[in-house]
Amino acid sequence: MPLVKVNGVNLYYEVHGEGEPVIFGNGIFSNTLGWVNQLPVFSKYYQVVLYDMRGQGQSDKPDGPYSFEMHADDQKALLDELGIDKVHHVGISYGGELGLVFALKYPDMLRSLVACSSVSFVGPLLYNMCQLWRSACVLEDPEVFYYATVPLNFGETFIRDSTAILEQAKKRYVGLDYPALVRLLDAFLMINITDQLSKIEAPTCIIAGEKDILKPADPYSRVIHNNIPNSEMVIVRDSGHAITFDRPDEFNSIVLGFLRKKQQ
Repeated sequence: MPLVKVNGVNLYYEVHGEGEPVIFGNGIFSNTLGWVNQLPVFSKYYQVVLYDMRGQGQSDKPDGPYSFEMHADDQKALLDELGIDKVHHVGISYGGELGLVFALKYPDMLRSLVACSSVSFVGPLLYNMCQLWRSACVLEDPEVFYYATVPLNFGETFIRDSTAILEQAKKRYVGLDYPALVRLLDAFLMINITDQLSKIEAPTCIIAGEKDILKPADPYSRVIHNNIPNSEMVIVRDSGHAITFDRPDEFNSIVLGFLRKKQQ
């Protein structure tokens, strides 16, 4: 199992393919398997770096508070260890928000940024939905956690047509480290960077799901787009929050097209 120790924690990572490096940032409760619909496609054209952030998947889950700044430092150290000095960052939700912070903290390391289903602040409705998730994690009840998260993550079509995938997810939830998920949620709830977005100079693609209940395009994606000067925005029709699962072909096409325009 490939692990690298950075900033006192072991991070699990994978490297696939050749070409310009693209690092993928996971959703908050996900891991490297969350890119199952992207890896076979992107690794044909790019060097794909997948990894679990501290608190996720097969990486260490230390006690103490987490933050996006800490994740950005971890990602920078991982890239240093891999000998990568400049990268495209593609992130969904929590991973997209990490991309925004990484762009602010390490601008010279970023070729371009894709932020999908992401926010730069937490409004009242999102805050309360996250408190429901947090309560389920504190209870450490996989069934409660499943029903608290699935309706907000996936669109109705995906839920209707993906019974087998969701049943696998329900089984995976039994083995989650719920105290670590609480720490990740607490890190997310602190994000408040809208007033800094204008400093991001990297070419940026913002992707939103038309039917995202959790982090709707208006206001969240629209605010990011309006504040990053060199940005474009795409809304994926009939998709919920987890666009990489709801509409993987559309997501792949949008991101591949964007990256090809930004290749150096």
